[in-house]
Amino acid sequence: MQHELIDVVFRSQKRRDLLLLLGEKPRTMEEIKTLLDVSPTAILPQIKRLTDSDLVIQKNGSYELTDMGKIVFKKVQSLVNVLILLERDNYLIEHDLSGIPQYLLDRIGDLKGCKLIEADPSQIFEPRTELLNFFSSSRFLMVFSSFYRPEFLPLYTKLGRLESEVTLIFTESVLEKFLYNYEKKIRKLSTMKNTELFVYNDEVKLAELMVSDHGMMISLFDSNGRFYHNYMSCSEPEAVNWAKELFEFYKSRAWKIDSEKSIDNFVCTVESEAFPESMLLSLH
Repeated sequence: MQHELIDVVFRSQKRRDLLLLLGEKPRTMEEIKTLLDVSPTAILPQIKRLTDSDLVIQKNGSYELTDMGKIVFKKVQSLVNVLILLERDNYLIEHDLSGIPQYLLDRIGDLKGCKLIEADPSQIFEPRTELLNFFSSSRFLMVFSSFYRPEFLPLYTKLGRLESEVTLIFTESVLEKFLYNYEKKIRKLSTMKNTELFVYNDEVKLAELMVSDHGMMISLFDSNGRFYHNYMSCSEPEAVNWAKELFEFYKSRAWKIDSEKSIDNFVCTVESEAFPESMLLSLH
């Protein structure tokens, strides 16, 4: 009688660990014993359950996943990654995820290596020196911000002068504040050959996103639309790639400021409160 695959995969921690291990590459019995820290007596029954279920096959002295085993592995790995992420803290549970498109929500487990960085209440209005230092020598930097962060402006300028690739997306209100207080610097940024500047709808549900070759950080609004200066940060390639895709999602829906004339047009639309249709694109 065919075993129920759900029971086979999830009822035993040893079987699940073995499935995930073999998902990396075929392993000999010696490798399995060493990497899972188990005895042959303990692991052989679990191998038999997986082989009887056509998920694992023994071949050339090693154990490896069958084609069906590889399919199951990808699904199990995705679920395990999500559980690891959610068990670490409640940040994603307690915050609004509507600013993340569904195809990236389906891969939210890619952020499993992220750590929650909580702001010190006594320093929430001071420059985020840890982020400035972290991103200060980046070869590329992607920033989405719906918050006015003037302390980051020297970082953007510095990287631009070092010929790092810098791409900035500000919401309408944030860009308006930058232009009001630092118009010359923003105009300079908009004309630098290695810097791109975009503007996005104020109604966006994402607080902040920064991505570079060093790592990524993301800040979300809570379920009531409030922001507490906490963020998740990670340097693992899977998280960085995930964050890049999220940034590109917003970039493709933003209006590019590619010249001083574009800035003049933006200023005019701010004054008239009539933004171009391309600036009013929402997530839907």
